[in-house]
Amino acid sequence: MKLSLKHMAKSTTLGDMSMNRSLLGWLVLKGALVGIIAGFFGATFRYMILESEHWRWTLLEGMTYQTAVFWILGMVVMAFIIDRLLAWAPLSGGSGIPQIEGEMMGLFDMKPYRTLISKYIGGVLTGLAGFSVGREGPAVQLGGAAGKIVSYWLNSGLREQRILTSAGSAAGLAAAFSAPVSGAMFVFEEVHKSFYPYLVIPTFIAAFISNYITVSIFGLQPALGFTVMEGVPIQYLFYLVGVGIVMGLVGVVFCRTIFAFKRFFGWMKVSRFMKLVFTFVVVALIGFDSQLLLGGGNDLVSHLAYGINGGDMASHEGQAYHFAAMNDPVSGTYGLWLLAAIVVGKILLTCFCYGSGAQGGIFLPMLVIGAATGAFCESALTHLGLIETGLLPQFVIGAMGGMLAAAMRTPILAILLVLEMTNSFNNIYAIGIVTIVAYLVAEFLKEPPIYDSLLQDMTDLPSHESVQTFFQTKVPVVSTYVEIPLRTLTLPEGTMIVSICRNGSYIVPLASEHLEPGDELQISCQRGSLKAAKEFFQGPVNGLS
Repeated sequence: MKLSLKHMAKSTTLGDMSMNRSLLGWLVLKGALVGIIAGFFGATFRYMILESEHWRWTLLEGMTYQTAVFWILGMVVMAFIIDRLLAWAPLSGGSGIPQIEGEMMGLFDMKPYRTLISKYIGGVLTGLAGFSVGREGPAVQLGGAAGKIVSYWLNSGLREQRILTSAGSAAGLAAAFSAPVSGAMFVFEEVHKSFYPYLVIPTFIAAFISNYITVSIFGLQPALGFTVMEGVPIQYLFYLVGVGIVMGLVGVVFCRTIFAFKRFFGWMKVSRFMKLVFTFVVVALIGFDSQLLLGGGNDLVSHLAYGINGGDMASHEGQAYHFAAMNDPVSGTYGLWLLAAIVVGKILLTCFCYGSGAQGGIFLPMLVIGAATGAFCESALTHLGLIETGLLPQFVIGAMGGMLAAAMRTPILAILLVLEMTNSFNNIYAIGIVTIVAYLVAEFLKEPPIYDSLLQDMTDLPSHESVQTFFQTKVPVVSTYVEIPLRTLTLPEGTMIVSICRNGSYIVPLASEHLEPGDELQISCQRGSLKAAKEFFQGPVNGLS
């Protein structure tokens, strides 16, 4: 007998402190199924991108006139294919993370079969072309589409469909980065901005199973191919505050540059196909000169940290030459001008590629920008004689966390992801200092989180639906709507508090009742009002801003 979340209300009685164990058991099994399917697509997607990058390196390293003509023609063909894929599945373009967040808010209703096919093929093609985009955003959407497909197979209700879609998204990120805990945390902190058992359990199950599938293909190793065992000496922790400030500024610049290029492509009065051709040809011309900035940059992070080959990438003589030229044989650090060029070049090329609307994410490029900026800061401090040599890896991984926190505004996820991807838990203090400072700088400058901004930019896409839906949330300690009668709350239209659970006891939400910090709420609202309802109960208006 099939059991879904629509049976939850029937199984809960007033004052019952236990969860529906049967429901939870079914969610464990469904989460496992989602993890298998999302893990398969996520792992094979990662493998296909890596193989396509190897093929591109081999092709362009032996460049001839005939090869150049062949490659330009191939770029035009790939632009045509991606244009057709985007017309067939409009929500498959770009990163995929804003689309999943919009799906959870009721703003989008992606067609999972079309989205999965388009995202998979388009992501592989942009990887082959050398677009400076990442695999993680597409992997998140691939996993989310797989979760939604499973919910179709099991005839799940809307709430369970969202839980399985979320679990698939976590599984996709786990496959992209070999980081299952961070994949789950991404769903809690970035997508839902809340925790509750019926979401947490299947999400973790899906992420761990997906990671097992990925490990079976790629082997058990940190996703970035290196580990930093030595921590930063305590006398240098002050300098990490300065690195955090720099990362906050770089994160804000990156976010604003993204939208500058989106406006640039919007200004171009040509068809989407011609915009894509223009982007592909520019990327090809850059690759003819140097492939250093092309691709997501997983191998570039490893080279910046240690001058070694990345965990996923095969050795490339041309790239090794570039890094040998950058390395200062005296100090063991890289040239300041070259590192600055990498930071600026990677920001511009990533924003240019993303602005075209083709399939590809910005998560991994943000890590590369952070790594290059961290290497720049370490090199500058070393040349000034302020720190000793040999701390390059520590500054690189700290700056990566700072970049993510500044752009995404998810400091817990940023710290955890960098630690998990590099297995560098001895550097938790260094990563934590840079991350928190960068987060505060971006908050001070009032730059909105990048994925929230991208979602807002997409809200003219598919429609709102007047369908009833539910979500769970917990009243934060700093909420402004506590200790006042419910009748005085100005809730978004169509929104209603269904139940209040306080210390394990259920309270009827009468007009004279009031909320207290820690109360667990069941909220009912129209699907099209889900975003407004979540912002009311979970948004900054109820915080300290």
